[in-house]
Amino acid sequence: MAKKTKADLLAEEVRKAVGAGRPVAVEPVDFGDPDRPPTCLEVDFPIIPVNQVAAIEGNAGKPIYQVSKWWARRRSSVFRSLLLSASMKAPKDPLEAGKAVWDVYYANHQKRGALSKLKVVDPFMGGGTTIVEGSRLGMQMLGIDLNPVAWFVVKAEMAQVDKAEVEALLTDIEAEVKPQIMPFYACDCPRGHKGSWTRLSSGEAMGADFDSLALTPEQRKDYRYDGPELIYVFWAKHGPCQVTGCGHRTPIMTSPVMAVKTMTLRYWVHHCKNKACGRQFDIEDQDARMAPGAPLVVAETERAFTLPTHEHALRPSKKRRLDVVCPHCGHEHVQLDLPEKPPQKKKVELSLLVHPQWLAGESSVGPDGRPYGGSVTDTAAATAAWNRARAAKMQLIEVRGKLPDEIADPETGAPIKTGKEGGTVPRRSTYECAAATCGRQQDVLTTVKASGKTGPVAAYAVQGYCPTCDKERQAYGGRFFAPVRDSRPFDAAVTEWEARREGDLAAFWPRSELPYGFMTHHLNGGIPNHGFTHWWKMFNPRQLLVQTQLLRATVEVGATRHEWHARECVLSAFQQYLRNQNMFTIWNTQADKLEPMFANNNFHPKSTVVENGVFSAFGRGNWQSSTDGLLSAIEWSKDPWELVANASLAQKSAALADLTSGKSEKAEPRDPVLAADVACGTATGIESTSDGSIDLVITDPPFGGLLHYSELSDFFYVWLRLVLKDRYPDWFTSEYVPKTVEIVENKARNPDDAPAFYQRLLTAAWSECHRILKPGGILAFTFHHSEDEPWVAVLESLFDAGFYLEATYPIRSDETKGDGEFGSRKVEYDIIHVCRKRRFEPQAVSWAKMRREILKEVRRLQGLLEHHQREGLPEADIQDHAVA
Repeated sequence: MAKKTKADLLAEEVRKAVGAGRPVAVEPVDFGDPDRPPTCLEVDFPIIPVNQVAAIEGNAGKPIYQVSKWWARRRSSVFRSLLLSASMKAPKDPLEAGKAVWDVYYANHQKRGALSKLKVVDPFMGGGTTIVEGSRLGMQMLGIDLNPVAWFVVKAEMAQVDKAEVEALLTDIEAEVKPQIMPFYACDCPRGHKGSWTRLSSGEAMGADFDSLALTPEQRKDYRYDGPELIYVFWAKHGPCQVTGCGHRTPIMTSPVMAVKTMTLRYWVHHCKNKACGRQFDIEDQDARMAPGAPLVVAETERAFTLPTHEHALRPSKKRRLDVVCPHCGHEHVQLDLPEKPPQKKKVELSLLVHPQWLAGESSVGPDGRPYGGSVTDTAAATAAWNRARAAKMQLIEVRGKLPDEIADPETGAPIKTGKEGGTVPRRSTYECAAATCGRQQDVLTTVKASGKTGPVAAYAVQGYCPTCDKERQAYGGRFFAPVRDSRPFDAAVTEWEARREGDLAAFWPRSELPYGFMTHHLNGGIPNHGFTHWWKMFNPRQLLVQTQLLRATVEVGATRHEWHARECVLSAFQQYLRNQNMFTIWNTQADKLEPMFANNNFHPKSTVVENGVFSAFGRGNWQSSTDGLLSAIEWSKDPWELVANASLAQKSAALADLTSGKSEKAEPRDPVLAADVACGTATGIESTSDGSIDLVITDPPFGGLLHYSELSDFFYVWLRLVLKDRYPDWFTSEYVPKTVEIVENKARNPDDAPAFYQRLLTAAWSECHRILKPGGILAFTFHHSEDEPWVAVLESLFDAGFYLEATYPIRSDETKGDGEFGSRKVEYDIIHVCRKRRFEPQAVSWAKMRREILKEVRRLQGLLEHHQREGLPEADIQDHAVA
């Protein structure tokens, strides 16, 4: 028998501590009886342990909720607890209700089937949290959403599909698409490493003069590429100067700094053996570079350092003998034996800057007098001419050490400002024309709108990956930055897209315009005014060439060899890939990674964007990453885990506290995701459900006018519709997501009285919930809003629909930067509302009687809150609870 590892022992101790996976049969109540005993949810809620897990879940969400994009996903720990507590009979002691729920949170509720007869509906299922968590508890779940994208997302989450089926389909998609696009993503490493092309039919390795860009799509099938490839491409929008007689194009960049990185290096301290020098320097084990081919500027604050010029082979290999050159005097140290003690470690700061020569921009016309391209609607020839002109002037400069306000150009000695003074944006939404004869400051939107198309863009840098550098253990793990000096790969892609867009790829890209809406026309100056009049214009031609081929392969490759449900699962990953592969993504400088579209919930146009790779094993959100996430989700759905807060484990056992590290561990309840019913329809008419047949309605309703789901999701819908309209004509025939009866405050669609429209439809939805609930059923939902009016609207609609509010609980939903003093963190809460069907109409009472009832409730709450305070609930949280 194999010896258990430390990880195995820890997992076993965690499982024992929380009772993970043990079969239990909780006692539900009879929701058909209006006089039934109370459930745990009506008495108390395990606020502290749920908040502990919910605070962690934001950065460590379950894989099933990461496959596709949906907005305002609530914490799954909240909804698992909510479903459990709403169904469990409360203990006699109300102070024990929360504990009773948490004691069985990690248990297995499927094996004994105690909850299997409960029917639960979520009429606003959104991303499907309620449906997934309820199915794992063994409940009969029905999820409903008006939005076809939400319906499709949840349908894919609930799919009972084998991982091997999906892997086989993904293998075929890669075999079909990868050879077609690799010529556009292959690159050279700045350290001199080059890739190789092999002709598969003959096994011939192609020579250095082989031009993969000259291959036709048919010929590409016979070639394989190995070597450096692109991870990201960095693009900058250019402001087209509208001053008469100028027309200069200026890249819109707030500063020349495009990337920063802190690397950790090993080093040995050495003193120069030259008696005339004798100064100290560090011998570093690796070349600390982000852009090895770019000129390097070393800040004055940096300690002197050098790299080995040669390493001698020694036996035993534990010893190291190097040749090094003193960075002070140039003295050569030959066969220098390093000390056997381990090297020291230090951190090195690196900054990568775009050269002022490139920031000076370019004319709008070429030497031949022809206008340059660069906008998404320009011809391939005009865009290629523009790209060549921009690439000819592109340079990067790397700075080592703390970035000073000014550096000297390593080639000319000219001063270069490194801060905002070195950029082209003097103030928000404004750029300064870089033409030597102009210098006019202009509004970005005004000038782009005047051009009648999207702002011209040009690539200025790439981040790539070199397997040889990685194998050599170079710093930065094989990654590198390089300036874009050769635009041929992109130009070839643009030319091919122009040739195929109305040919074999015509059916796989959306032609729809942006429909009039609040998110598209009322915000950010109106998105069409930026030139984005159609959805396809949010992508560059190379992205469109890739997207169309991936979409076609997903639904066609392998013909009958692949089942449709596997194709739908891959389509859900394609939806996620879309938000990571468009011209609205940005570079997170501090995290050294791409941030996808909808990181903020809007269509805000960006001045600097990041084009993603496709099949690279590195990078965030590319096709490989998105589909890996899908496979992880399928694995999780078969054998789910729950997070356990290490803070709670430490309270249970001092031994566990010593074993754990970080914020959480995982525990496995052994409750796979089971099948559930999901429907695309309105919450105001749940026609498939009869009167008084549902035990629980657990949901998260729309938040007034905070999120306009239908308008945001059109971005995905117009792509999915292309391949789903024939299979699901009821939901994907329409050109856009249905919006007429969407329950939101939308000033674009209802300019006269958007709040009244919202409240009227929400009341209709609550009335439908009232109709389908059993006499003793519970409606419970979470709600969050920073303003008072939507809260009032929700409560009024509840009362008008025949419900009364029985209990409320504040649950931590997310932490965002607030306006608190000295940058304090403002804790955001969802408030759980627990409601019952009203059995009689309220009657007017005297103020004295109402006052007695209020005081009675306050005393009850006081005892409950004091109990939570003893358990560790912070004072600020208690105040929020009291307000709720």
